[in-house]
Amino acid sequence: MKLTNLAVVMAALFAASANAAVLYDKDGTTVEMTGRSKANFYNDAATDNSSSTIDGDVRLGFKGSTAITDDLKGIARVEWQVKAQGSDEDDLKVRHAYAGFDAGDYGTIVFGQTETAFYDVVGATDVFNEWGSYGNSYWGYRDGGPNFGGRQEGQAVYHVTYGALTGGLSYISSDDSANLDYGYAGALTYAFDFGLGIGATAQKFESLDSLADQQDWAINATWGSYGDGLYLAGLYNQSKQETAGVEEKIKSYELAALYFQDNWGLLSGFNYSKNHDTDVELTNEFILGAQYNFTSNFFTYTEYVFDQRDNADDLWTLALQYNF
Repeated sequence: MKLTNLAVVMAALFAASANAAVLYDKDGTTVEMTGRSKANFYNDAATDNSSSTIDGDVRLGFKGSTAITDDLKGIARVEWQVKAQGSDEDDLKVRHAYAGFDAGDYGTIVFGQTETAFYDVVGATDVFNEWGSYGNSYWGYRDGGPNFGGRQEGQAVYHVTYGALTGGLSYISSDDSANLDYGYAGALTYAFDFGLGIGATAQKFESLDSLADQQDWAINATWGSYGDGLYLAGLYNQSKQETAGVEEKIKSYELAALYFQDNWGLLSGFNYSKNHDTDVELTNEFILGAQYNFTSNFFTYTEYVFDQRDNADDLWTLALQYNF
């Protein structure tokens, strides 16, 4: 089956959309609701507390499209995450909030908050239910993080697919609260007929005070499709970050190997990142996990992180998740 790297990323991150409930579908306009409810048992190291705990969160989102012409649609999406009461994290967080156009073969363009084009490539290894993707500059490392990265607001993001080739471009506008003047990213992914996928991406951010600039590039290779038999992914990411005139280079690696058969899934991975100017390991960990699907939208999983850094504790969780 021909599947681009971008499609692998979207399938892994937004698996709940496969169970989306259609709220309205008439005269070329469709509105769908997506979401999930999840409860986790975490060990004390995973909660930064003196004891283990059960924590939960809920995601709720809506996607809509409306026909403007035969070849052009207006599209929109919004998604929130709500943490359980008493959580140390923000109680309410916006994950996606955008509107734009779908021009079919000519691609899509959206404006608002969502993934940058850089994620088209680094997302290939972001396939774990709980942890993973701590070896690249997009989400930040286990110990510290980049000046800029992650799901950005104030964006214009364009994607187009031609056969097995998918291209992405994104531009981020100025954000005073984040000390960001502007940022941009580009990505290309290609899926071969025999199951191999490759991708390359680069991004750059300029700060308002010119004291926290950042440049990144990454390449990946994938094999197979997430959730369908064997899936393998590898990522190399290099980041150059300048803070108050001090420039640092970080090199990162990520590996992921997943196998899904019938109701069972086995997951394994490795994340590593090192600051080569300070000789400090920011991430060095192995991940093992297992998943059992009771139904197509209700499953349980467990993941364990073996943290190899000095004086670092291992992390463990056991969870139940319902997608709707």
